[in-house]
Amino acid sequence: MKFIVYIISINLLLSQVRVGDWDAYTSPLGIADMVEVDSLLVNATNGGILVYDRTLDQFKTFTKMHGLISTDLAIVDRDMYGQYWVGGASPNGFIQLFDEEFILKKTFDMDLTLIVDFALTDSIVFAAFQQNQEWGIMEFRHDGEQYFYKDVYNNWPMTLNEISGIVIVDEILYVGTDQGMFSGNWKNTNLKDPANWQLEVELTGNISTFKLNDNTILLVLDNDIYEFNTLTATSNLLWNFYHDTHEIYDVIKDDQDVLWLVLNKNFVKTNNDAVEWSKRSGERFKRIFHLADGTIVAGTTTGLLIHNEDSQSFTRKKPNCLLMNSITALHVMSDGRLVAGSRFGLMIKENEGWRNIVGFNGDDLIIKENKDYSNFVADTIPVHFGNYIADIEESSDGILYCGIRGTYPEPRCHGGGIVVIDIDDPGNFTLIDTSILDYFEDQYMIVKDIAKDPYGNLWIADTYATNKFEPIKVLNTDNTWGSFSVQESGNKLSLTPNTIDFDSWGRVWIGSFEDNNNVGGASNGGAVMLNYSGDPASPFETEWTKVNVNADASTNTVWSLGVTSSDVLYLLSPKGLHGLTLQFSNSDPIANYGFTYFPNISFSSGSKLLIDPRDNIWTTSPTQGVYVLTSSATYWPDINGLTAENSYLLSNNIAAVAFDENEGLAYIATDRGISVLKIPFSKKNSSYSNIEIFPSPFRVPNSTPLTITGLMDESSCMIMTLTGRVLKTINSRLNVEGYQAFWDGKDESGQWVGTGVYLIAAYDLKGAASFSKIAVIRH
Repeated sequence: MKFIVYIISINLLLSQVRVGDWDAYTSPLGIADMVEVDSLLVNATNGGILVYDRTLDQFKTFTKMHGLISTDLAIVDRDMYGQYWVGGASPNGFIQLFDEEFILKKTFDMDLTLIVDFALTDSIVFAAFQQNQEWGIMEFRHDGEQYFYKDVYNNWPMTLNEISGIVIVDEILYVGTDQGMFSGNWKNTNLKDPANWQLEVELTGNISTFKLNDNTILLVLDNDIYEFNTLTATSNLLWNFYHDTHEIYDVIKDDQDVLWLVLNKNFVKTNNDAVEWSKRSGERFKRIFHLADGTIVAGTTTGLLIHNEDSQSFTRKKPNCLLMNSITALHVMSDGRLVAGSRFGLMIKENEGWRNIVGFNGDDLIIKENKDYSNFVADTIPVHFGNYIADIEESSDGILYCGIRGTYPEPRCHGGGIVVIDIDDPGNFTLIDTSILDYFEDQYMIVKDIAKDPYGNLWIADTYATNKFEPIKVLNTDNTWGSFSVQESGNKLSLTPNTIDFDSWGRVWIGSFEDNNNVGGASNGGAVMLNYSGDPASPFETEWTKVNVNADASTNTVWSLGVTSSDVLYLLSPKGLHGLTLQFSNSDPIANYGFTYFPNISFSSGSKLLIDPRDNIWTTSPTQGVYVLTSSATYWPDINGLTAENSYLLSNNIAAVAFDENEGLAYIATDRGISVLKIPFSKKNSSYSNIEIFPSPFRVPNSTPLTITGLMDESSCMIMTLTGRVLKTINSRLNVEGYQAFWDGKDESGQWVGTGVYLIAAYDLKGAASFSKIAVIRH
């Protein structure tokens, strides 16, 4: 078993102000476990650690930015030292310890698949785990200063397919499994010996819930609820009303010995042998908890549900956050707001917080006028967003066009291959369906890309257009639709287009993937160029040219493409990233086939290619992270790219990237939320009018440098005394600091400068200059 221990100190980022700073947006709504500490409900969720303060009615979320290896968590508990034990969900079963302020203290990473449960007593902690197909228990002990790994117990009297929970009472460790309940004396016997585990003969079968309740163990065995008394070693059947009818997800017993349980969609209060009442609240349930003051709380897939006993009603508690973690599309609007797309709708990052627009395949339109951004905010519209939103494009008037991957028109669904929506007036939406779009077989619409050309026309990749064989649609600036068929392309078009871009000559480049549904004379994947004259919705003339994806024509699949400002066409294929230099010839548009980059990265369906404001090529893999080729053909930040292992990236499963060119931010969509990186590739500054210097005053010695931001390209900075004596000269490197420069507070000899006021001169090679003052305080 691989065993690694990390001890890490994390400096929390207050905001993204320096190049290289990260941030993360997650949706911590899926409650997997909870521990109560005074007024705090500390939750393990699918978006990190979610802390709800019942007294202040406030939420706080802790993510990878605070030291978590992953934000998908399965279990949380608290030891006698006030430390929180956190366990990772499948497939990343790590264990981490956080102090009372949620500062990371220690990490145990043993290549486990899942952490199932913790059992804590005094200075000993047991952790139940899954490792691939193996199930076991690890022991940790405290040496007076910190916990250390002691041993692992994974030899059982019979084959286990699951451990559902563990409980420790005095010297006995109890284990709930799919074979029944086992017990062993951890203090006086060697639990590595299978003979030292005893199976409770009255509790054999599949145990799905297993938890301590005072001196008894409450468990769900073959969908019946039992209680095991640890003092008398006897078991008792408490309730079996749902034995053959409803699956019990979790159960608790309150102070009056009443059983409360949750099913998939039902919240249930029992009586002696039946159901006192059962309610559906609209949520899907995961867990149920009994708080110290008697309150019953359910953990759902969409937040906390607090039961009000007097009225038999519920109060929902949800943090302001994303609708969900699995993000499939991103767009930065012209006003700077970030919009994320998913299978359930849109998420908008505004100054106040996150606002969600939730799609519902029904008739309800629910728009909330007064929005409280301290909590979850959502409007509901009658729109079916299909399998997911594949792409988002913005028109000149701020209206969003969302390409939908997989939906049906009325009356089967409230769907359209394109959803046109005003996000500031969500009730104002239009569904573009089969009356305009082509479709696949049973009116199934698949739009994979929407691209806006330099003239404001919208081009649509209408994938699997097997009805009319019109895989490319265009909407001109007069709101007139046009289409391009396989036949009029001379059979050069494929029925599987998924990416569109434009070169400086106004030509349209279309990339498609190989697929058995390319029938009826359609080309099977590849890259094709369209040159047209006149209105794209009704052109006077068209010219089509098909090109090889790479020099040896070893692949005909294009996952994504893009054209730089210098007219280099980049194609992303299963073979890697190919650079093709274009020329002004429609019959022979490729002047040169360049090098193939990133050949060892797994680029597959869903891989994307994005070009940032400085013509750098960002490539994404659905499984291996982000890889960047700069405009000067170097790797950024290096050949290893950006992964969950070498950065704060939430996950290696990447779906999209979008850039805020004004703020120098890269938004990266993953299946665990949105990662945000401050990059050195913002829009060029044309003057020094936006220079900012922080912090002010600058206190030295300091491990964090002073930052000068808002610089023009190829700038230098001089740190000077007020009399003009130069203390240090700093150069800003385009691909490292970009529009920023950093000063460590030292002069050229490496000595800290003294307290005082200093001049900072910023200047470029063309003679432009700016002067600023900064106060320094030396301790």
